[in-house]
Amino acid sequence: MTKKKAFVIDHELLSPLSIGKENIIPALRENKISDGPIEGFSTDGLPFQNGAEIRTALTEYYQNESDAIKKLCGVDRKFELMAATMGLYQSRLQKLLPNLTPERTGVILGLGAEHMPLKDYESEMIGFIEQKQNAVCELIAHLNSNGTEYSHLASPYDIYANYLAKKFNAKAFQHTILTACVSSTQAIAQAYDAISRNEADVVIAGGVDSIINLVALISFGKLGVIAETTEDVMCKPFDTNRKGTTAGEAAGLAIIASEKFVKENNLTPIAQLLGYGNTLDAFKITAPDPSADGMKRAIKSAINKSEVETQQFDYYYAHGTGTRQNDATELKAFKEAFENHANKVPISTTKDRHGHAIAAAGIQEFSLLLEMMKHDFIPSNLNIENPIDKDLHLVKSNLNQRINYALTANFAFGGINTVLAVKNEK
Repeated sequence: MTKKKAFVIDHELLSPLSIGKENIIPALRENKISDGPIEGFSTDGLPFQNGAEIRTALTEYYQNESDAIKKLCGVDRKFELMAATMGLYQSRLQKLLPNLTPERTGVILGLGAEHMPLKDYESEMIGFIEQKQNAVCELIAHLNSNGTEYSHLASPYDIYANYLAKKFNAKAFQHTILTACVSSTQAIAQAYDAISRNEADVVIAGGVDSIINLVALISFGKLGVIAETTEDVMCKPFDTNRKGTTAGEAAGLAIIASEKFVKENNLTPIAQLLGYGNTLDAFKITAPDPSADGMKRAIKSAINKSEVETQQFDYYYAHGTGTRQNDATELKAFKEAFENHANKVPISTTKDRHGHAIAAAGIQEFSLLLEMMKHDFIPSNLNIENPIDKDLHLVKSNLNQRINYALTANFAFGGINTVLAVKNEK
């Protein structure tokens, strides 16, 4: 069976760098850094005081939602980010909806782990405990007695994808992916599969996550991947003095469509998904395989499936977390995959600008890549002073340069590796 082509026809992003996709390139050109003191909760006593936080109030973007959703947004940061992203997309959604066939429209969303905001219900919890009841169970039952499908505590993981499915009237399927740092990258990859196999005409793919909360920050900090807050420490991907990443948050979506849908609706696609690579290290839950075999296989698989020659790729958008193990292993994988062409390809990451959004890292960087392609722009590695590999083209200054073919990579805890191959359709 001949595979169908998969095109990107639109996208939207909510990021510490940019409220909406229109502001992405100005932020990149200005070398904006979102890292700063966390405002959403107290970090007293923690070695991690800073994060890449969306500090803009978001209520105006979901003011037309129901009271139940507004209340949920007040206690669930991920849902608030998703609802605000839909608010940004709302005017374009109204233009797209008449062209969608519900039974041929699906949703695939990458999602981060649940964070139960028990501190918001402290008085209720104490009351249940004093009555010698199971406080959490009673609280969930109490909060779910509002007659809606939305819980204000311990929401089921598919509630976010269901929310999007209702917005887009998508009835073909809805999937939720929880694979840490590759969650939304895999959502885009699975959207490509659904289109190429003719399972859908349109797929809404994306992700949402925030580790700007006490539980997540402490958890990732104990894994040794968050840079401690001191005057001389910053997120420095690919630098010999790198000491960790910056906690982040983001939400975004991309509309992936078939060639048939594009032609029937006289659309101009932004980019084409050419394929992807997806591998598993099976090495260690908290560290990449130092041989870089899994990462290398993911990169080579994406290249092979794209049917584009290795030397035609003119940008590698790196995962580049700024952690000790990831950066060195990723560059080793890249060199082995690209072989003689490795030193000719510009390499950069943007996590030094917007932090690590974990499950939303893939969609955030995919959205940034689409804007880079549109504006012929390659961002630099901002804080690199002493590169760990002097043979490679680790970009040190912003480039005004066209991107024809790019790879964008994300590598997750558990040794999960996903790489997308993307063609510029501009």
